[in-house]
Amino acid sequence: MQKPAQTAVSTGVAEPLDGALGERAGAGMASGNNILNAVLFQVNWFACVIGGMTDRLWIPALILSLMLVLSARHTSRRHDMYLLITAAVVGLVLDSVWVQLGILDFGSEGLAPVWIVMMWMGVALTVNHSLGWLQKYPLLGGLLAGVAAPLCYLGGESLGAVQVDMSGMPLISVSWLLLFSACFWWGRQWGPRRAVAEIGH
Repeated sequence: MQKPAQTAVSTGVAEPLDGALGERAGAGMASGNNILNAVLFQVNWFACVIGGMTDRLWIPALILSLMLVLSARHTSRRHDMYLLITAAVVGLVLDSVWVQLGILDFGSEGLAPVWIVMMWMGVALTVNHSLGWLQKYPLLGGLLAGVAAPLCYLGGESLGAVQVDMSGMPLISVSWLLLFSACFWWGRQWGPRRAVAEIGH
C-alpha cells in the first residue's frame, strides 16, 4: 500500500507535469490551426479572384466558412466577428473610393465587387490567428501590409480580375499601412480584455 506521504509527493510531481503537457499540447494545436488558417487564407485569395471572374462566389464563400469554423473553436471568435464585419465595410468603402478615383477598375459600376469584399473578410480572419504574432508589432504589421498592397492588386491584375493605375499605388500603400497598424493594435488591446473575461468565467 502506498503511504500518504508518497501519494502526496506523486501528486505534487504529476500535477505540474500534466499541466506542462497540457500547455504543450495546446500550443501544438494552436500552431496547427494557424498553419491551416494561413493555407485557407491563400486559397481564399485565389478563390475570390477566380470566383469573381467566373461568377462562382460559392467557392470563396465555402473557404470563408471553413475559416469561420476554425475561428469558432478559438477564444478570439467574438473579436474575429467584429473584425470580419469591420473589414467587409471598410474594404467595400475603400476599394470603391479607389474605383471612383480611377486607381482600380474591376469592370463594375461605381462600387467594389463582392469578391474583393470577401477577400477583405478573409484577411480579417488571419489577424488573431496566422498573423496574430504581428499584434506585438503593429507598426511592423502595417509596414508589411503597405508593401503587400501593390503586390495583391498587381497579382489580381495579372489574372485579369482588375486593372491598376500604378500612380495610385502609393496612396493605397499608405492607407493599408495606417489601417493594418490600427488593426493589429486593436488586436493587442483585445487580448488582455479576453484574458480577463476568461478569468471572470
